[in-house]
Amino acid sequence: MDLPTTAAAPGVAERAEALADAACDLHDAVTGPESWSTAAAEEVIESMETTALALGTLGQPGPAAQLAVGQALARLRADLHLPAREDEAPAPPTPIRASRQRRGLGPGFQGVRIPPGRTAAGR
Repeated sequence: MDLPTTAAAPGVAERAEALADAACDLHDAVTGPESWSTAAAEEVIESMETTALALGTLGQPGPAAQLAVGQALARLRADLHLPAREDEAPAPPTPIRASRQRRGLGPGFQGVRIPPGRTAAGR
Protein backbone atom coordinates (compact mmCIF):
# COMPACT_ATOMS: atom_id res chain seq x y z
CA MET A 1 0.00 0.00 0.00
CA ASP A 2 1.33 3.42 -0.92
CA LEU A 3 0.57 6.30 1.43
CA PRO A 4 -0.10 9.74 -0.01
CA THR A 5 3.10 11.74 0.08
CA THR A 6 1.54 15.19 -0.12
CA ALA A 7 -0.37 15.80 3.10
CA ALA A 8 -2.03 13.95 5.95
CA ALA A 9 -5.44 14.75 7.40
CA PRO A 10 -5.49 18.00 9.39
CA GLY A 11 -3.48 17.64 12.59
CA VAL A 12 -2.27 14.07 11.99
CA ALA A 13 1.32 14.94 11.01
CA GLU A 14 1.68 17.40 13.92
CA ARG A 15 0.32 14.91 16.45
CA ALA A 16 2.52 12.13 15.08
CA GLU A 17 5.57 14.40 15.39
CA ALA A 18 4.63 15.34 18.96
CA LEU A 19 4.18 11.64 19.80
CA ALA A 20 7.62 10.83 18.39
CA ASP A 21 9.20 13.69 20.37
CA ALA A 22 7.47 12.56 23.58
CA ALA A 23 8.65 8.98 23.00
CA CYS A 24 12.24 10.23 22.60
CA ASP A 25 11.97 12.31 25.77
CA LEU A 26 10.63 9.28 27.67
CA HIS A 27 13.46 7.11 26.38
CA ASP A 28 16.00 9.72 27.51
CA ALA A 29 14.44 9.87 31.01
CA VAL A 30 14.46 6.12 31.61
CA THR A 31 17.69 4.71 33.00
CA GLY A 32 16.55 1.26 34.09
CA PRO A 33 13.82 -0.68 35.93
CA GLU A 34 14.15 1.59 38.97
CA SER A 35 12.99 4.53 36.83
CA TRP A 36 9.48 3.11 36.51
CA SER A 37 6.42 3.01 38.70
CA THR A 38 3.36 0.85 38.15
CA ALA A 39 1.31 3.90 37.14
CA ALA A 40 3.96 5.11 34.68
CA ALA A 41 4.28 1.69 33.04
CA GLU A 42 0.51 1.40 32.73
CA GLU A 43 0.24 4.86 31.16
CA VAL A 44 2.94 4.08 28.58
CA ILE A 45 1.36 0.74 27.70
CA GLU A 46 -2.03 2.39 27.33
CA SER A 47 -0.58 5.07 25.05
CA MET A 48 1.05 2.39 22.91
CA GLU A 49 -2.25 0.50 22.70
CA THR A 50 -4.00 3.67 21.59
CA THR A 51 -1.30 4.36 19.01
CA ALA A 52 -1.71 0.79 17.70
CA LEU A 53 -5.44 1.43 17.35
CA ALA A 54 -4.65 4.49 15.24
CA LEU A 55 -2.24 2.48 13.08
CA GLY A 56 -5.02 -0.05 12.52
CA THR A 57 -6.70 2.49 10.24
CA LEU A 58 -3.74 2.53 7.81
CA GLY A 59 -5.43 0.12 5.42
CA GLN A 60 -4.35 -3.39 4.51
CA PRO A 61 -1.24 -3.77 6.77
CA GLY A 62 -2.71 -1.79 9.66
CA PRO A 63 -4.98 -4.37 11.35
CA ALA A 64 -2.25 -7.05 11.35
CA ALA A 65 0.20 -4.63 12.96
CA GLN A 66 -2.45 -3.54 15.46
CA LEU A 67 -3.10 -7.17 16.42
CA ALA A 68 0.59 -8.01 16.83
CA VAL A 69 1.30 -4.93 18.95
CA GLY A 70 -1.85 -5.50 21.01
CA GLN A 71 -0.89 -9.10 21.75
CA ALA A 72 2.64 -8.13 22.75
CA LEU A 73 1.34 -5.38 25.05
CA ALA A 74 -1.20 -7.78 26.60
CA ARG A 75 1.68 -10.17 27.41
CA LEU A 76 3.66 -7.27 28.87
CA ARG A 77 0.68 -6.30 31.05
CA ALA A 78 0.44 -9.88 32.29
CA ASP A 79 4.21 -10.11 32.94
CA LEU A 80 4.09 -6.87 34.96
CA HIS A 81 0.94 -8.01 36.81
CA LEU A 82 -1.02 -5.04 35.47
CA PRO A 83 -4.76 -5.30 34.89
CA ALA A 84 -5.94 -6.20 31.40
CA ARG A 85 -7.51 -3.54 29.25
CA GLU A 86 -11.16 -3.02 30.08
CA ASP A 87 -12.30 -3.77 26.52
CA GLU A 88 -10.11 -6.84 26.20
CA ALA A 89 -11.20 -10.32 27.11
CA PRO A 90 -8.61 -12.20 29.12
CA ALA A 91 -6.51 -14.58 27.08
CA PRO A 92 -7.49 -18.22 27.47
CA PRO A 93 -4.94 -20.23 29.45
CA THR A 94 -2.57 -22.45 27.57
CA PRO A 95 -3.75 -26.05 27.96
CA ILE A 96 -1.44 -28.42 29.79
CA ARG A 97 -1.11 -31.61 27.84
CA ALA A 98 -0.55 -34.91 29.58
CA SER A 99 2.47 -36.78 28.35
CA ARG A 100 1.59 -39.51 25.91
CA GLN A 101 2.23 -43.10 26.83
CA ARG A 102 5.05 -44.61 24.87
CA ARG A 103 3.85 -46.75 22.04
CA GLY A 104 5.67 -49.45 20.21
CA LEU A 105 7.66 -52.43 21.31
CA GLY A 106 8.60 -51.10 24.75
CA PRO A 107 11.84 -50.80 26.69
CA GLY A 108 12.53 -54.56 26.94
CA PHE A 109 12.45 -55.24 23.20
CA GLN A 110 15.54 -57.24 22.15
CA GLY A 111 14.87 -57.56 18.43
CA VAL A 112 13.57 -60.42 16.30
CA ARG A 113 15.41 -63.69 16.62
CA ILE A 114 16.08 -65.50 13.35
CA PRO A 115 16.69 -69.25 13.63
CA PRO A 116 20.14 -70.52 12.54
CA GLY A 117 20.30 -71.49 8.90
CA ARG A 118 17.67 -68.99 7.85
CA THR A 119 18.34 -65.47 6.67
CA ALA A 120 16.05 -62.51 7.04
CA ALA A 121 15.87 -62.08 3.26
CA GLY A 122 15.41 -65.72 2.39
CA ARG A 123 11.93 -66.94 3.14
